[in-house]
Amino acid sequence: MTDQNLFNMKPLRLLTISTCLAILTGCAASLKQTQRTDMLQPNSLSALNGTYENTGITKSNGTYNTLWYHLNSIGQKDTTSLPNATITLLALDNEKIRATWKTNGNTSKTIEIKGKFKDGYFVSNAKRTAIPIPLIYGAFKNIQFQLSLNQDNSLHLDQLHNEWGWVFLFLANNDTSTANNYKKVKEQ
Repeated sequence: MTDQNLFNMKPLRLLTISTCLAILTGCAASLKQTQRTDMLQPNSLSALNGTYENTGITKSNGTYNTLWYHLNSIGQKDTTSLPNATITLLALDNEKIRATWKTNGNTSKTIEIKGKFKDGYFVSNAKRTAIPIPLIYGAFKNIQFQLSLNQDNSLHLDQLHNEWGWVFLFLANNDTSTANNYKKVKEQ
């Protein structure tokens, strides 16, 4: 084994090592907290408490970039753009936010989002999935978002959503990371 190098390794061992490295490096991507000059620096997560518009940008495939979509339904088709819909955020502690979707004043859905409050940002826990089948198929997905407040008290959302994988030896990736602002319509 003293004379063994990378090119003399058995194919299965080389594939196993390559797969492990791909998993470790592919899942390492996360949101970078860039310091913005237009951002407020709140001391606690409760600064995000309030009601925000759920408006989004209509895309060509009939989906929207609504706040609810980013908080809850990443990776699914978003058809929740209703003109009177709002999202109410309530900090439960420094590691959890409750988001409530309301239409015409009626509560439709509620979710709790776990994450951490750090440097003026609430960073959600990452949702990562990996399906590695050596030589045949592999898929890796990484989803995460962070919330902050702009100087005008609107909510700023940065979202990381990247996927990559392979079928046999053909590689492909998709990165749909975005940044959106949502107007605050009511203090909590």
